Amino acid sequence: MLNEVWLLVSLVILFIGLVASQGLLLVLGALSLIVSLVAKYWDRFAFRKVTHFRTLSNTRAFVGDSVEYVITLSNEKVLPLIWLDIQDAFPEGLELPGGNLRGSGAEVTRQHCITTSLLPYQKVTWKYQIKCTARGFHRIGPVRLRSGDIFGFSSAEIHYPKVEHLLVYPRIVDLGKLILPEQHPLGESKSWKPVVQDTTRFLRQRDYNPIDPMKHIDWKASARRQRLQAKVFEPVVSLNVLIALNAATSEFAWQGSNRRFFERAVTAAASVANDAALSGYSFGLVSNAVASYSGKWLSVPMGASSTQLSLVLESLAMAGPYVVTPLTEVLRGERASLPAGTTVVVVTSILTKAMATEIAYIKENGYQVRVLYTGDQAPSVELPGVPVVRLGRVLDTQVEDEPAMA
Repeated sequence: MLNEVWLLVSLVILFIGLVASQGLLLVLGALSLIVSLVAKYWDRFAFRKVTHFRTLSNTRAFVGDSVEYVITLSNEKVLPLIWLDIQDAFPEGLELPGGNLRGSGAEVTRQHCITTSLLPYQKVTWKYQIKCTARGFHRIGPVRLRSGDIFGFSSAEIHYPKVEHLLVYPRIVDLGKLILPEQHPLGESKSWKPVVQDTTRFLRQRDYNPIDPMKHIDWKASARRQRLQAKVFEPVVSLNVLIALNAATSEFAWQGSNRRFFERAVTAAASVANDAALSGYSFGLVSNAVASYSGKWLSVPMGASSTQLSLVLESLAMAGPYVVTPLTEVLRGERASLPAGTTVVVVTSILTKAMATEIAYIKENGYQVRVLYTGDQAPSVELPGVPVVRLGRVLDTQVEDEPAMA
C-alpha cells in the first residue's frame, strides 16, 4: 500500500514539474518514480528462486537423545535480499540449544526465528542439535519468510507448508530394578511361563474333578458312562501379554487430567513392552488414550515379530492424555480375542470399583492379571488375588536417574 502511494506521489511530482517547467521537481519526481518502481519490482520478485530446506539426521529418537537439525536457505537469482526474517513453527517438547525460540503464554506453538541476508546466488546453512525432552509426535513447520526492499517502503512474505516430523519414543526403564523378583509383572521371574490348556486341542476324557471348570464337562460322555466326565485338553505354555494402559488419571472427567501421572503410566507401559520383547513374549497394547492427529484410541494387535516393539512404542509416543471411553469398555471388547493363558498387565494411576469388577472377571476366566499402579497414594480399591505393584514416585526417581534405552 505504501509503495502504491509513493508511485502516485512520484507521478504527481513529475506532472507538476513538467507543467511548471521546474527541473528540480522533475529530478525529484524521476528519482521518486525510480525508487517506487524498484520497490515494486523487489516486492514482486523477492522470493523468486528462493528455497528453504530442513533435514533431520533421524526421524525417530528416545527421550534424552539429540538429533542433528540442518536448515538451508539459498537464493538462486541476481536480486539480493537485504534483510530476511525466518519464522519456523517449533513444538514444545523439543529444545534447540543455540537457537532463538520465541513464543509463550497464549501462543500454541513457539517460533524458531532467524534474521539474515542473502546475496545473489548465496546459500546459507545453520546446524543445530535438537534435544528431545518429551515423548510425542513433534511437528516442525510450516515456515514463514519475510523480506523487504532496501528503502523500507514495502515488505513481502511467503509461506512454505512443508513440515518435518520427529517421533520421540517414551523413556524405558528396567522394571527389574523397581520390582522384587516375586512381584515381577510378567511372573515370578524372567523365565516364568504359565502352563494352560488350549481348549481348541482336545486330548482325552477323564472322570470329573471338583476343581475342574464346569464348562469343561462333557455332558454326552457323562450320560453314556452314568458319571460326570471332563474334557482334557493339550497343555500349552502361554507367551502372550496384553498391556492395558489407562489414560484416565481421575475417576471423573470433570476432575481433569494429571499429566505427571499419565507420563508415569506411559513409561511403565513402554517398559513392560520392552521387557516382554526381551523375554520372547507375544504382546500387544490396548488403551483408552487418544492417538495424536487421529482421534482413535490406541490398539496394537498381539504379535511377536521383530517390529512389534517399534509398533507399540510408536503408539505410546503418540498417546495423548485424553480419554474417549473407560478402560473397562476397552477390556470388554478384547475378551473374545484373548488367547488362552494371556497375562493382562493393567497400567493405571487410579483404581475404581468398575475396574476392580472387570479385572476380577478376567481373572475368573483363567487369565493372569498384574496391575502396575502409578498413582502417589495407595489404591482405595482392593483386588483380592491380583498382584498390585506400586510404582508411584519410585518411577519418577528411576526416570530421572536412568538413561534412555535404545
